[in-house]
Amino acid sequence: MTFAPAYSPDLTGIMVLIVDDNADSLDVLSLALERFGATVQTAANARDALAKALAMRPHIIVSDLSMPDEDGLWLVDQLKHRQHGSGIPTVALTAHRSRYNVFQTADVGFDAFLTKPVDPFYLGESIAKLVGR
Repeated sequence: MTFAPAYSPDLTGIMVLIVDDNADSLDVLSLALERFGATVQTAANARDALAKALAMRPHIIVSDLSMPDEDGLWLVDQLKHRQHGSGIPTVALTAHRSRYNVFQTADVGFDAFLTKPVDPFYLGESIAKLVGR
């Protein structure tokens, strides 16, 4: 038997950019956050995410850490040094907890660190807190 939480995070009006090289992860996370009311854009790599973030100025970015070429750490480092990117809250996602840790991601500038598979309600709550809901 499973129990649904009595509370669902309210992300109405929140624009989220999700970055992941895995299309299935993008789909699952997008669907979950849209059910909480968020407007979601996606990017399949860090370079595309950087361009989208600077153009659309999302309220928050949720990024996988381990991606080919530039990774999530590179993305946040680049955002920190851009006028329109430095204030965007960021959530790190990883399935490779042995490769990345909360201290490493915090040092780069991530505001939260979650491991995959991530509970959609917990991700939604984390986003709500980071955007001041």
